[in-house]
Amino acid sequence: MTLRFLLRNLLAQAAKVAAKKLGVALPNGFVARVDYTPNIKLGHYATPVAMELAKVFKKSPRQIAESILDALDKSYFTKVEIAGAGFINLTFSTKTLSNAVSFPSVGKWLKNVQGEIESEKIIFEYVSANPTGPMNIVSARAASVGDSLTRTLKAAGCDVWREYYVNDFGNQVEMLGLSFAYRYLQKFVPVELPENCYQGEYIKDYLEKILTDEKTPDAILLTKERIDTLDKSAWFLEAGKYFAPLGVRAILTDQQKDLKTFRAEFDQFFSEASLHQKGAVLEIAEKLKVKGKIKSEDGAQVFLSTEYGDDKDRVVVRSDGRPTYLLADIAYHHNKVERGFKRIVDIWGPDHHGYIARLAGALKALGFENFKVIIAQQVNLLENGEPVVMSKRLGKFQTMRDLIEKIPVDVCRYFFVVRSLGTHLDFDLTLALDQSKKNPVYYIQYAHARIHSIAREVDFGLTKPLELERVIGAGRLYEFFEREELFLFLLRFPEVVQDIARNYEIQRLPEYLYQTATLFTAFYHGKNNRIKDVLQSNPDEGFALLALCAFTAQVLETGLSFLGISAPKEM
Repeated sequence: MTLRFLLRNLLAQAAKVAAKKLGVALPNGFVARVDYTPNIKLGHYATPVAMELAKVFKKSPRQIAESILDALDKSYFTKVEIAGAGFINLTFSTKTLSNAVSFPSVGKWLKNVQGEIESEKIIFEYVSANPTGPMNIVSARAASVGDSLTRTLKAAGCDVWREYYVNDFGNQVEMLGLSFAYRYLQKFVPVELPENCYQGEYIKDYLEKILTDEKTPDAILLTKERIDTLDKSAWFLEAGKYFAPLGVRAILTDQQKDLKTFRAEFDQFFSEASLHQKGAVLEIAEKLKVKGKIKSEDGAQVFLSTEYGDDKDRVVVRSDGRPTYLLADIAYHHNKVERGFKRIVDIWGPDHHGYIARLAGALKALGFENFKVIIAQQVNLLENGEPVVMSKRLGKFQTMRDLIEKIPVDVCRYFFVVRSLGTHLDFDLTLALDQSKKNPVYYIQYAHARIHSIAREVDFGLTKPLELERVIGAGRLYEFFEREELFLFLLRFPEVVQDIARNYEIQRLPEYLYQTATLFTAFYHGKNNRIKDVLQSNPDEGFALLALCAFTAQVLETGLSFLGISAPKEM
């Protein structure tokens, strides 16, 4: 188990004993808060449990802290003390620390502690860019965060399904088909592209690929001779229907290639069209009607979303019988519930806050409330401190592909997760292109590569069992010099993973890895810390140092893998 989990159990037992002596009852499911101390010299962990129980015990926090310490099993600690008004600081014994790391690898360690958090069947939907054009940089941010977060949740023991929703139905697809039709006609005669069509030059590139790879039907095929006799209205109708699915397929294929290059993995690409084909979209309107959540208004069917915090009720079926995008989204999310998922998490792009209440309300009306939306805010590209104008015409990049062709994927993925998704992100291109240790990605990777360099120098295989239990059990890591901070910081790794699984704050992981690399760098430059020489003069000390290096390497490599970032052995 993790040290924090052990401490919570010990505190729960002590609080129960103290409460019984005082004739009071603890709140149901009470769990003491456990924090890290600001300085390990104060202790390994601290808890405000005495303050939390002040109302129950009806005593001063310091008196409560004394009662809890009297009942606490102190065999796990070398020091426990009350600080300030009633905080309890605790320092674990070497034996307890030894038991915490009796494992052959970090991967095995994480598996051993997976039972410490509740696991439920979760579906994460992220990116889900419309298949009408290249993915933008906000999509890249959502891909990085979504993929990193789900990898970390899996490591914590959560049952996670990763999904990409393909909006391959409706007006936008019709407009895509029409855009291809106009671009095709422009090859023969000058014709202006309507404003409601997709204006990007990329349509021309996809058109050429379709014309090369597919045999154009005679009803669509254009020649110079046919132009003069062309019934354009009828032709546009047929051409739009023909090009729409081919355009969606071509663009989606490229999106999937970009995601693979970006190391973003999905278990399924779910087609919106499949819901319409089996009648699930209009069916969900009937279910809402049965629940009394649909009203008729001017021939349309309207969902009573104001009952759930929306600013107005929303049309779900138009007066002509066509479903709206909202109804399709409700049907899709209800489909997730029908597939047995107990928690639904979506990552959406900016400016979608207003959509949350209506969709969450519809799910609540259908009996499902465990729905969470994370908004991915805008990305601002900076170069030499100045905003980058995202214009392809000006030679600047604006798409996800443009970005990853210029910036290494390792760097992109790291930079996209260092800030909470809910905040705007300034992406510093100058720093991203810097390959020195000023770049935080390379700083972490350098630390990992340095450990492998040390191992090669002394001919030690880092994949071997580390025998950390023997080393720590003998107290060797504490006898040579002050390096407890690095070791104890490494012990927090599974706790960081568990915290991310609970609160989805993936930005904590790159911060943790950077701090780990910083502590290791300080350790590496420590006095009398030339491992090759120490192995000759004092084998026990040398092995202890080497074991700590190997432990650090495994934590760095594992953490980087959760972020989809490589851990090179040489740089």
